[in-house]
Formats: sequence, structure tokens, C-alpha cells
Amino acid sequence: MIPHDKTELFDNAALKVLDANNTPWGLQAAALCMFIREFGFAPSAAETVHRLEYLTARGMAQEVPKALGKSSRNWKITDAGRRHLDEQGL
Repeated sequence: MIPHDKTELFDNAALKVLDANNTPWGLQAAALCMFIREFGFAPSAAETVHRLEYLTARGMAQEVPKALGKSSRNWKITDAGRRHLDEQGL
């Protein structure tokens, strides 16, 4: 579980991982879980999806629409997410 006082750090780390990916296909939650370990987090896929849904609701990330295989969800960063990182000096 991600401690409540660490969610902002986790969100910023997730946005940094999504920004580094910078592909039209995005990343699945499992891949994001693996890459975010570099920032000191070890979240479950369910926790990661929850935070990605939060970032999507805030317009900082978006789910990549898929025609096939809709069970495996992918996300990518938005321009608003990049602006947030810039404003935070990240």
C-alpha cells in the first residue's frame, strides 16, 4: 500500500516514468510497477491502476484507446502532466 503522505511523490514518479516512455502505445501497469521501483516504491498493479486513474481524472495521464486486447490497459502522459513536472522542477 502506498502511504497517504507519499501519494504525491508516487504520482510524480509515475509521471516521470510515463514521460520517459514517450511512445504512442503507453505503458501497462505492470511495466510501470517495475520502472517505478527506481524511485523507491514497490506498488501492486491494483495500486498503480488506482493512481493512474487519479492522474487520468486530473488530466495528467490518459488511457490509450485500444481496438483489441482491451483487458490490458495502457497509459501515457499528457501535455498537462508534462507541464506539472516542469512546474515542479522535476
